[in-house]
Amino acid sequence: MIIQFDQTQIVQRFNKAAKTYDPVAVLQQQVGKSLLARLRGIRCQPQTILDLGCGTGYFESFLKELYPTAKIIGLDKSNGMLAQAQLKETEYQLKDIHWVNGCAEDLPFNDHSFELVYSNLMLHWSNNFVKCLKEIHRILKPEGLLLFSMVGPDTLQELRYCWKTIDEQPHVHQFVDMHDLGDNLLQTSFAYPVMDIEYFTLLYSEALDLMKELKKLGVQNIAQNRQRGLTSKGALKKLIRAYESFRTEEGKLPATWEIIYGHAWSIEKQCGIDEIKIPLNSIIRG
Repeated sequence: MIIQFDQTQIVQRFNKAAKTYDPVAVLQQQVGKSLLARLRGIRCQPQTILDLGCGTGYFESFLKELYPTAKIIGLDKSNGMLAQAQLKETEYQLKDIHWVNGCAEDLPFNDHSFELVYSNLMLHWSNNFVKCLKEIHRILKPEGLLLFSMVGPDTLQELRYCWKTIDEQPHVHQFVDMHDLGDNLLQTSFAYPVMDIEYFTLLYSEALDLMKELKKLGVQNIAQNRQRGLTSKGALKKLIRAYESFRTEEGKLPATWEIIYGHAWSIEKQCGIDEIKIPLNSIIRG
């Protein structure tokens, strides 16, 4: 069962976390850089790029380094995150960067506006992934590329297991499986979807350290059917005791993150063994 997210809470949590996000978003930054590295095996020179779910604008300077002449638009639902992104724009003196407040299910752009949509660890927050993909396909130009990363269903499996020993309430989200994502991409007219999975294990001294970090990232429980109100001290103590069963020989508590990487084209492409090639006459030049 996929848990539906409280979209109002998502915005509020990320607004609140905007100023604390970057220092603790080490995994998110590593995943985003790994996602960008995949562009090296793909022949494309986009002149219009959408950073979908741009957050604090961390990756705009990296995108500009790859594509110096490209126009880049960063879109996010959180005005707090966009405020941090504007500070980076000034700090790094980035040119031809624009920021838009909006959501992936209803993108405020004309058809065929972008050649590349880059989305790092955002699409899994949607309640309607298929609708997001349809919108992305709509705004991509012919032969445009969608490049994304998402968290998979094994993410925070230790924390999920511990909560289940306490009650049946949804405390940790259940995310979409990679195979379902592939079906969704084909269903929404994307061609040649390619996906792979990478697992990360973050280590903590105490369970509370993990929960504090999740709060700073703005990713606490935001399911629509979550139990309202503060977690009781009794439940928290039970959670901490349950998590101790995962402590390693080195004395650390693990937290697993399953990361799904994917890309697909807005129309069919010629396909090689290790890369997808775009005919030279299909590249739109600025």
